[in-house]
Amino acid sequence: MSDFAEQRSAIKFCLRNEISAAETFRMLQRAFGESTMSQKNVYKWYKDFKEGRERTDDLERPGRLSTSIDEQHVKKIKELVLENRRLTIRDLVDMVGISFGSVQTILKDHLGLRKVKSCLVPKTLNFFVSFSPKIPLISFRNRLIHLT
Repeated sequence: MSDFAEQRSAIKFCLRNEISAAETFRMLQRAFGESTMSQKNVYKWYKDFKEGRERTDDLERPGRLSTSIDEQHVKKIKELVLENRRLTIRDLVDMVGISFGSVQTILKDHLGLRKVKSCLVPKTLNFFVSFSPKIPLISFRNRLIHLT
């Protein structure tokens, strides 16, 4: 447990034992020395626990929203990959205008593709079959292979 988490637990303990916020801060200074949280934070946590907060850990906060991984970019990259599977991630970055990492995330997480040698291929064959049903397939050692 980090020092701050221990201090929050101590603040909660002091509140339940009816010790004032000022005395709680002094006790924390004696116990934790230089690593004591600021007086403002001690008072804030004391007030939060007094108002009924039970958890001593931080609440979840939303991170920065991704503006480049949306349906429009996913659709555009999907179309480009279906047209030419030999495009590199750098090519897609230049064509679509979003970051390298965003293109990687779209290819891997949204489209389920991975790089094999110099060609983007799906983890399952259904991705390309569903969009180009006229491509003939052959079975070779229990695997379906595109004849393109």
